Amino acid sequence: MICGQGLMMLFSGFLLTKLGLRNTTLFGGWIMSAGMLLSYLTIQSSFYVLAITYGFMVGVGVGIAYTPPLVCSMKWLTNRKGLANGFVVAGFGGGSFIFNQVQTAYINPNNVAPNITLPKHPDEKYFDDPEVLDNAPNSFLILGAIYAVMQLIGVLLLFEPQEHRHDKIQGSLPSNERVPLIKNGDEDGHVDPSIETALDPKGSGLNLRPTEIVKTRAFWIIWSTFALNAQGPIFMTTLYKAFGQTFISDDTFLALVGAFGAIGNAGGRIFWGILADMFSYKTTMLFLCSTFTVFMLIIMTAPYGGKPMFFILIFIIFVIFSGNYSLFPTVTARAFGSAHVGVNYGLVFSSNIISGPIAVLLPIVLQDTIGWNGMFGLISGFSVISFILTLTFNVKRPTGENI
Repeated sequence: MICGQGLMMLFSGFLLTKLGLRNTTLFGGWIMSAGMLLSYLTIQSSFYVLAITYGFMVGVGVGIAYTPPLVCSMKWLTNRKGLANGFVVAGFGGGSFIFNQVQTAYINPNNVAPNITLPKHPDEKYFDDPEVLDNAPNSFLILGAIYAVMQLIGVLLLFEPQEHRHDKIQGSLPSNERVPLIKNGDEDGHVDPSIETALDPKGSGLNLRPTEIVKTRAFWIIWSTFALNAQGPIFMTTLYKAFGQTFISDDTFLALVGAFGAIGNAGGRIFWGILADMFSYKTTMLFLCSTFTVFMLIIMTAPYGGKPMFFILIFIIFVIFSGNYSLFPTVTARAFGSAHVGVNYGLVFSSNIISGPIAVLLPIVLQDTIGWNGMFGLISGFSVISFILTLTFNVKRPTGENI
């Protein structure tokens, strides 16, 4: 799924220019929903075909639909890009608050505990209850249908700013925060840097094409930082429940932890977006990397604190790592300009094509050898490297301050 999303985000910006905002978003959303619906069949036939429908196909749909709302939101709130991105990606991160509960309530309504272990993996637990197993395939049909309807409603509410809408929003802002309305650029996509800087005082004043940003040192620092920081969110969102099962035998509680983690994930994206508007990207990212490192080490002690400590730590960790998804689209727009931000952010996100499989394979290869604490230490090490990389990031505003 991560590979599918990373690949298609490279092309989402191009599709946006060809198909338009609504068509691109709905096209991606319904590919994702189709992947869910088809998984009703593939989960009963072959794991490898399931990996295509529930994995790659869902990822392709998400990759297509992910970027257009971000680009749209930054057009509405040009000088509050962090806040705009934070709200959009908050919806993406917070959806599991609802659907964690829906899935668990439907698939495991009686809160049956997993009771099967494998000789080579005694810490992993599986279900063999017939009701739980029978409910799993039907859940794909229910979820796919719900997603498709929600996506249609969302797209019908999606608008790019036109002059009268822009003026209405501008009138609600303090006079010192109002900015002039300009088009995205001329027919070649160029924007006058002086106008771009006026629109976003925190921007660099540049407007670079994808072929230009890949030649900059700043791009590769951002790309590498994203690749390293992606290890934590992927590891924690996919394995927090497996770790919790090593000392907690309560499936409903673990689903509740995930649901509140999703609240932290959603709210955290808005919080980090606001911080990005208040401070520079560099300052905010250094704070994110340092706090994530600390809490990835603290979570090693969760078994000693039981359910309450596990709940609190997972919530905090989800709040922290959520900031990546607000900060990276924001810094992409500010460092390289808004004219090509859809494609440029797709290039930044392409780091997940490499980091995603690594994040999935590392626990498979290393966890039996180094255990949970070793994995937490390894993930925190990636965050330390990101901290060091961010120290070298040096893109300035025209005033000489960090973006």
